[in-house]
Amino acid sequence: MVSQEAWLRNRRMQAELVLLLLLLSHLSGVLLTPVDLTNRTDVGGLVQDHHIDLDWLGTLLKGFGPVLVPQPTPESAIADDSQSDNRADADEGDDSQSESRADTDDGDDSQSESRVDTDVGGVPKEETLNRKRLSVDSDFLKALLSSDDEGTADQGGGSGPLNNGVKISLEEDSSAGATENYAAEIEGLVAPSLTVSYGSGGENLTQGRLQNSTTENVEGGATESSGGKIQESVTATPKQNEDAANANDEDNAGRNAEGNSANDNAAEDTESDNAIDESAEEVLGTDNPIIPSWYNSQEYDNDLYPYTGWEDPWESWGWPVLPTEAPDTTPEQIHISWGNASSQMVVMWSTKSHGTGRVQYGIAPGNYSQEVAAVYNNFWYGNNEGLQHIYRAVLTGLLPGRSYSYKVLCDEDVSPGFLFTAKRDDLDWSPELLVYGDMGRVGGAPSLARLKHEAETGKYAAVLHVGDFAYDLHTEGGKYGDDFMNRIQDIATKLPYMTCPGNHEIEFDFNPYLTRFSMPQSPWPGTMDKMWYSFNLGRAHFISYSSEVYFTDSPAEEQYKWLLQDLTEANSAENRTLHPWIIAFGHRPMYCSNVDGDDCTTAKSRVRAGLEDLFYQQGVDLIIEAHEHSYERLWPVYNSTLVGTHYRDPRAPVHIISGAAGCNEFDGVCVNPMMGPKGPWSAYRAWVPGLYGYGRLRVQNSTHVHWEQVLAVNGQVIDSAQVIQHRHGPFGEE
Repeated sequence: MVSQEAWLRNRRMQAELVLLLLLLSHLSGVLLTPVDLTNRTDVGGLVQDHHIDLDWLGTLLKGFGPVLVPQPTPESAIADDSQSDNRADADEGDDSQSESRADTDDGDDSQSESRVDTDVGGVPKEETLNRKRLSVDSDFLKALLSSDDEGTADQGGGSGPLNNGVKISLEEDSSAGATENYAAEIEGLVAPSLTVSYGSGGENLTQGRLQNSTTENVEGGATESSGGKIQESVTATPKQNEDAANANDEDNAGRNAEGNSANDNAAEDTESDNAIDESAEEVLGTDNPIIPSWYNSQEYDNDLYPYTGWEDPWESWGWPVLPTEAPDTTPEQIHISWGNASSQMVVMWSTKSHGTGRVQYGIAPGNYSQEVAAVYNNFWYGNNEGLQHIYRAVLTGLLPGRSYSYKVLCDEDVSPGFLFTAKRDDLDWSPELLVYGDMGRVGGAPSLARLKHEAETGKYAAVLHVGDFAYDLHTEGGKYGDDFMNRIQDIATKLPYMTCPGNHEIEFDFNPYLTRFSMPQSPWPGTMDKMWYSFNLGRAHFISYSSEVYFTDSPAEEQYKWLLQDLTEANSAENRTLHPWIIAFGHRPMYCSNVDGDDCTTAKSRVRAGLEDLFYQQGVDLIIEAHEHSYERLWPVYNSTLVGTHYRDPRAPVHIISGAAGCNEFDGVCVNPMMGPKGPWSAYRAWVPGLYGYGRLRVQNSTHVHWEQVLAVNGQVIDSAQVIQHRHGPFGEE
């Protein structure tokens, strides 16, 4: 027994095939589906019991130009088949009962609609009919998609997706005149006119064809193309019997000759004036497959980047709509980060269209005498709706501590000018950094406003964003990521934006994070096996690590080996003297007072099991974390044991959790309540929904580091601490 799913799939395939055949018939000029005229009804000279609904066909082919249907004659001039025999007997030989519009309209070229009727008995009748706009026949669609067992008895036709029970819907458009030109809306495409020839009585259709033509009316006035427009009409001509054909042979020959001359003249005029007298195949091209795309069919409510891709035909019975936007290489999402050396600065940006990127820079102010080319990457994985053209340029030869002007160029588009300060490589200064994690595209707005103000002061060396960006960088196909990067541009064009990955970057193998940011000692775009790096700044050695290696397929062993090597070098006598402070930052905490079931709330924390011993043995002084949407400062702790309740020469690392910058969860309200018992290692904690903030870190000298937590709403410092360390080195050796 066929399942419902298989049945639906079969029906959908049949429907798609029918759509393709109908479209191909339109392009080739041949109507592929025969018409069964059994039990037909004449309406205005057109058989109504068709397989094909011309209204629906017109809607289907609306992208290729208008399709015309006949204007029904008044009821007084229409005779139903059921009454035709009686009327024939009553009216036979009675010339007074015949209607002749040709007689009344004789010589009137202004008439666009005419009709010739003679006595019953097969005398031909010909009419040129008004054009009509078409509408979808819902009965046809229902029959098209109905099962073989349903509806066929009622419809009185055979089985299959198309049966002769489907009626033609003739929906009259009163605004459509006989001479109105609908083809003027579609330039460069020949509009079709439909000619249907059929036999009298119940004979089957012998010819059905879509063709381009210039039509002659009954009175000999040709309807021609003029003024760059294509005129079109529908002509229904019954098959003439032999007697009528012989009787009118001479008259028809004269009209045909005159019509051919008019057709030739119209064709010459159209071809010479408009150069579009060609078939639909020549216009559209025979190499263009009519294949609907199912990619990116969703349209989003917001208008950040209007959708102009391919439409899903099953959503709206539409056909592909090609993008119409002009190329746009305006640089946006501009941000900087430190390179592998103090003399380098990395500049990154994105554009809507692909271009040739470069950066001009020089010692400030307003000096752009140097130029460097950018490396381009097509950024699509995890970013199918975002800006997919991303660039990275490395500025070299920078003088430590000097201010530089720079601007981004892509093709002919140029960004405004920006300023940054090259990284200092000396020791006699006290670098300050802005520190936070978990800042969303919307929820981080309160913190973002104050952070922009902080960046403008010129007192900070860099930003440390400790994981979780935008919520998320890949959301809505990357649109959230684009919006977030534009929001932080006022900060990230002035201060190097240094990062580490969080759990919200895991999707798509971290690719949106690894492509949007470029960090030192790592390839670009980055890879999952190198999401860690280090740098020296003043008297401190900073280490960025990934806590996510313990929750994904990332190589935790590779990171551990790298950390061990880096920390071993940092603990050499020379390096620990030059840079005595070792400060690490990663996303997920080892300890916390939250009650949300996160890794830091469990007795067997994965991060703690993977890193705590290493950091303790290598003498890491300060560990900055986020993930919990709250703020908490810990006393020195190791192996879940409180080591001291002060910060003077602590004998274990000090943990600070600053994940309260403002996430996007729960409609922008970050919910990680601190309602559980306070651990003995918790020195200070704060959690109020909606009251977000960030941290300030200052490496004062070789022995003092200062920390502040700032409330974003008013800039108030809600907590501060100073760690004093005279005995830098591995813990547990004394």
